[in-house]
Amino acid sequence: YANPIERYGIAAFVADAKQSGVDGVLVVDYPPEECEEFAAQLKAGGMDPIFLLAPTSTEDRMGMVGRIASGYVYYVSLKGVTGAGHLDTDAVAQMVPRIRKHVAVPVGVGFGIRDAQTAQAVARVSDAVVIGSKIVQLLEESSREKVAEAAGGFIREIRTALDAL
Repeated sequence: YANPIERYGIAAFVADAKQSGVDGVLVVDYPPEECEEFAAQLKAGGMDPIFLLAPTSTEDRMGMVGRIASGYVYYVSLKGVTGAGHLDTDAVAQMVPRIRKHVAVPVGVGFGIRDAQTAQAVARVSDAVVIGSKIVQLLEESSREKVAEAAGGFIREIRTALDAL
């Protein structure tokens, strides 16, 4: 979040992040309209500023992100909170080309990817598939003895589906 970074000091954050080996920073509540200086400092420190785009992003927002983003752009494919709802892969397939008109970096897609079939559909139109909530759910639902097996099995299913493309 932006507030802790600003309280810490942007220059100090960038220096410490660089020393720690960070290569990209995503600050979810830092809109591109307000962080060109932060993005410039990250780039000067050899780190990529990563920005979010959403189904509600305007062409202007996409253009602004395209001007300052590096590394990749993270397309949040669902409205609402992560892990909730059903992902409309047709809507993703329509939105990613719109985003590509404005950005020169890879487009990763996340939110709502819960199975191999959905991951494969998203991978057909994007450069990266981001899965978080489903893995967290597997970790929470599995016993300590079975957690590696559960997460590993899920990841293997996803990898197999992506390799089949």
